[in-house]
Order: sequence, then structure tokens, then C-alpha cells
Amino acid sequence: MDIRNHPDAPDFEDLQDLLIEPVSRSEIEARRDDGDVLVEDNVREREDLNVVAYLSGDPDAAETDNIGVPLYRLVQLFGAPQLPELQAGEDISGRTDATFKYLFRVTHKRTPGELPTEWLMTIHDSHVRFAASVAEWRDAETEFTADSKLALTTYALALELVLEPVECVYEGLRF
Repeated sequence: MDIRNHPDAPDFEDLQDLLIEPVSRSEIEARRDDGDVLVEDNVREREDLNVVAYLSGDPDAAETDNIGVPLYRLVQLFGAPQLPELQAGEDISGRTDATFKYLFRVTHKRTPGELPTEWLMTIHDSHVRFAASVAEWRDAETEFTADSKLALTTYALALELVLEPVECVYEGLRF
């Protein structure tokens, strides 16, 4: 089911109270130097939620939705992905199904209600499709499943971030 049509997904108005900021590469490296591991709950792959993000809004276009468009928009807004293992020119032999990943901190502008005051999310590709994950720093590589409301909010927020075209500097093109 498209995240925009999921009965438990947040309304767009609810997303406007959230602030998204990229986590700096230096903070990521410092956490890793301290022994922390970033673990993720990939919302797109959760069978209990059964959600996808159709970039074009058309379920019939699911096979042609291009992950390049969200990546281009993320690069325009935030620059290159900051996770060291996904940098251009690095050894790519360990990559599986993700070729890019951004790590963001999400915080509330106001009282959050049912959501945590702050959480981490990643926006990435997963099997050549747009994906987002709830993320946490842990002492060791462990699996976790995020709260359903948090997972749906994360996925809807990630999609809203990449849906709107960003005006290019060159010739005022919208992409």
C-alpha cells in the first residue's frame, strides 16, 4: 500500500512540526570510534506495515519509479551522503542492496505527543527502490523493530522530503 494512503500514516500537517537535520560525518565517525553501531529498521521491508512509496504517486508506475530522482534531490539539499562506507572512490565490495544512505536527526518544533522528542532516520535505496529506516545507535549489531507510528511517520516524512522538485541553479530547471 502506498504510504500516502495507509490509514495509520500521519497527515501532511503533522509532518510540518518536524525538523530534519543531517547528522555530520564527524559525529558519525566519533560514535563509531566509541564502539557504537548504527542499526536500522527498514520500514519498506516490514511485512506488518506493508507500505511502499510510489515516487510518482502512481502505483502502475512502480516498476519505473526512478531512485535517481530522490537521490538527486537529496544531493541538491544536503550534498553527498555522509556515511563513510558509501562515499565515492571507497571499496564497494561490501555493499549489498544500498548504494547511498543519508543519516538524519528528526526533532519536534513543538510537543510531540505519541512520538519521541528526537530520533534518527536514514533515507536510502533498498533493492533499487526508495526506502527509509528508523535508526538507533547501539553497543552491538542487533535487530530492532520500531514502533509502528514512528516507522510510518519516518517513511512518510522521507517521502515528503524528496517529492517536491528543487530548482536547479542552471537555467532555473526544476528537477
